[in-house]
Amino acid sequence: KILKFEQAEPYLTGAVIPLLDNIPHSDTELISKVLEIKEALHNLNCLEIKLKAPDNALLQTLTVNSLRWSENTPVLDCDNSFIPPLAELVSFAALQPVSGSSESELLKLQKKKLRAMDIKDTLERLEDSIGYVRDNISLVAVKLAIQSLDSRL
Repeated sequence: KILKFEQAEPYLTGAVIPLLDNIPHSDTELISKVLEIKEALHNLNCLEIKLKAPDNALLQTLTVNSLRWSENTPVLDCDNSFIPPLAELVSFAALQPVSGSSESELLKLQKKKLRAMDIKDTLERLEDSIGYVRDNISLVAVKLAIQSLDSRL
């Protein structure tokens, strides 16, 4: 939350306080969902690697790199109150484009990201992100099947 805006140039500066998620859920629920999303992201990455994407397509490691980023302990000397808990970070990590995404798929992702930023319940965002990853797993599986058929023709 911005308390006081000071300047825009050369960088935005001001007084802020962190706004983290409301976490009314048990650690067990959150840990279970974090493990579920990690497994889903691993499965998605395994499928993506098999997908023959155009040369100009996005790298096939965005989801894995995003997950690694969320799990890294920050080495910066900063106020720890600005660092969200792991479950909150992971809930955003899944929202990455899949290799070979169409314009409509990228637009859908942007809408998902905006919705995720409005959600203040980590468990709800994790469930939404898991749904998004599962949809992408199905999408990539279909693309792989089509590629397989095309290569046989």
